[in-house]
Amino acid sequence: VDLYTKDISQPVFMMGRMVAPIEYAPAGNTVGLVGLDQFILTSATLSTYETAYPFLSMKFSVSPVVQIAVEPKNVKDLPNLVEGLKYLSKLDPSVLSSFLESGECVISGSG
Repeated sequence: VDLYTKDISQPVFMMGRMVAPIEYAPAGNTVGLVGLDQFILTSATLSTYETAYPFLSMKFSVSPVVQIAVEPKNVKDLPNLVEGLKYLSKLDPSVLSSFLESGECVISGSG
């Protein structure tokens, strides 16, 4: 189990497109935590206690049902597209991206 001790630079309420910085959040609210993105990709157990027992990640067994071919508007943006798709696959394991021999990039997902 990986254990990181990190400070949260800013808790925020996320309301549609708006993000509002907050000092605290009452129990039952969902908040965004700025400053943890390089340590957490999909799930984590956050606690003020180092001895807290971590929650296990949920395992999903879902086959992709939707496919779409994508391409950058400008060829020079292809490396950015590839990096973005790699990051998306890390964030959401149900998303698959593949490059066909024809050069087409296909994204598959479960909806």
